[in-house]
Amino acid sequence: MKKDREIWENFKSGDQSALSYVYFQNFHSMYQYGIRFKDDPELIKDCIQDVFFKLIQAGEKLGPTENIRFYLFRALKNAIYKAVDKSRKVEFVPLQFDAPFLLEEELAEKENISNKEFVLLKALNELSDRQREIIYLRFDCAMEYAQICDIMQLKNDSARKLLYRAIKYLREIIDDQLKLPILFLIQFSKKHVL
Repeated sequence: MKKDREIWENFKSGDQSALSYVYFQNFHSMYQYGIRFKDDPELIKDCIQDVFFKLIQAGEKLGPTENIRFYLFRALKNAIYKAVDKSRKVEFVPLQFDAPFLLEEELAEKENISNKEFVLLKALNELSDRQREIIYLRFDCAMEYAQICDIMQLKNDSARKLLYRAIKYLREIIDDQLKLPILFLIQFSKKHVL
């Protein structure tokens, strides 16, 4: 498998197979990331298309990257901010399942959600938008702090504190109510939430 740097250089030079690879390998994750900012599937798809259109136009003028997904997430977030009415705030969308914005009572009624999962979902929904976003970027997307700082426009110390506080809050919930190891939270987050 090629490294991101080599694929990116091929993409920049106009290689159609590199373009297809970058697009198909990243569209779904870009969509999942984008829909958390604006619950408008068509707008998010348009923003993704706009990102790729601009990248193709820029071609050789694009800078180098070691992590294509990071580069695309940053570009997508900027595109979403530009596309959304400037007077309305863009927020990281609360956790969703089959339909957006399910109420706690509806979550409790779902057969496949255990009491432990319900407690975790409720705790995760109580985190701030920025805390949910940093958990998503760090654990689901496996991004480094430098990349997270760039996307979220944070300083390194601020990003670490934000993630620490989010995990600390979740750990308190786990210890107090569920008596589970923190590893369970990370696996649960990747599977169901982020």
